[in-house]
Order: sequence, then C-alpha cells, then structure tokens
Amino acid sequence: MMQFKDDIRIRHRQKHVHWAHFWFIIVGVGILLCALGLGYFYVSLSPMRNDEVRLQRFVKKETNIATVQQISVDHRQKTTYAIIGTTASGQEKIAIVNSKMSHAKTYNRSDGLTDKQLRQLILTNYKPKKIYSANISEYKQTLVWEVSYKGQNNALNYVTLDFKTGKSYRVINGL
Repeated sequence: MMQFKDDIRIRHRQKHVHWAHFWFIIVGVGILLCALGLGYFYVSLSPMRNDEVRLQRFVKKETNIATVQQISVDHRQKTTYAIIGTTASGQEKIAIVNSKMSHAKTYNRSDGLTDKQLRQLILTNYKPKKIYSANISEYKQTLVWEVSYKGQNNALNYVTLDFKTGKSYRVINGL
C-alpha cells in the first residue's frame, strides 16, 4: 500500500513560460547589439578623429590660429582641409591645408561674405527649398564657398561662389 501512496504523490508539472525572463533576455540582447554597434562606429571613426587631432596641432603650430572651431574636407582633385578658428586676440581666420599637411595658407574670415550674407545670396539667387551645407574651400587657387541645396524641382544642386564677392564660378543642377 505504501508504494501506491508514493506513486500518487508524483505529479507531472507543466512548464510555465515566465514572460519576465523572456523580456529580460530580449532587452539584454538589445543592449548587447547596441554596445557592439557603438563600438564598431567608435573604432571605424578613429582614423578621422586622429586626422582631426593631427590637423589641429599642425594648424596651431604653423599659423596664428589658437582655437579651432570647424574643420571641413574637400576631395575635389586633391584633398584639402579648411579650418576655421580664432587667434589669441579673437580674430577669425581660415586656414587651407593640403592633404600632406605640409603647407597652410591663412585668410581673414572678415574678408569674405558673412554667413548671413551668404544665406541671403543663396535664397535670393537660387531659391532653394533647403540648404544642406555651405563650406569654405579652395577652387583654382581662390577661396570659395561650396554650397549644396535642394532646388525647386527637389533635385540636389551645387554651386561654387567666390568667398569675397559671391560671384558664381560653377553651378551644377540636378545631381
């Protein structure tokens, strides 16, 4: 009889899915994927960060720019960098540096169109729906503004303007 009672006590338990465990696993996998993605971008962008640090050191050493505010890159025929910064006295300067970082030309920022004047010129002459970028660069040994914008026909347009006067050097419509 004893054997029979022991057999009665044995029950088959159904496995219950604990949804909290399921969600903890999903959240953990999501956090892991985010960490891997951020790590990938951090590692892949490190050459760019290293170039920016080298460029800032070079500009501070070769010119009288003390504080770098903005760096832009142009890959037209050869790579050049445009660095906007201020001197110790507070004067805004622009340095154009070649890709080998062996030579830097400096210009006074006050010699050219202001950001507001450039914006007004673009809005008046080209009537863009949206201005994407306006960077300073060098074109045929002349300091220029390179502006990309969305035109009225929703196409990407590109214009190169003289830094001082705003005169158009080249216009590319509908890229």
